[in-house]
Amino acid sequence: MEIVSMFLVIIGVVMALVGTILFLIESFRASVWWGLACLLLLPVQLIFLIRYWEAAKNPFLIQMLGIFCVLVSAILAAYDALPAVPVV
Repeated sequence: MEIVSMFLVIIGVVMALVGTILFLIESFRASVWWGLACLLLLPVQLIFLIRYWEAAKNPFLIQMLGIFCVLVSAILAAYDALPAVPVV
């Protein structure tokens, strides 16, 4: 189970990183100012996401899928760390 958990963490982090890079590419496509603002000010990314949903939808969903993989990995690791309950 540890191998699966580690694999999910790696896949999730890579997916979140790819989604972030794609998101920044889309923001720079909109304009240089949007790109710089999204790069330097994280709350601006939410504004960009709402305003340019069609362009930012796929990178955002890739990020969310990556975060989901990391969360599933954490749940699996916590479940694996539970002590075995003896059956009486």
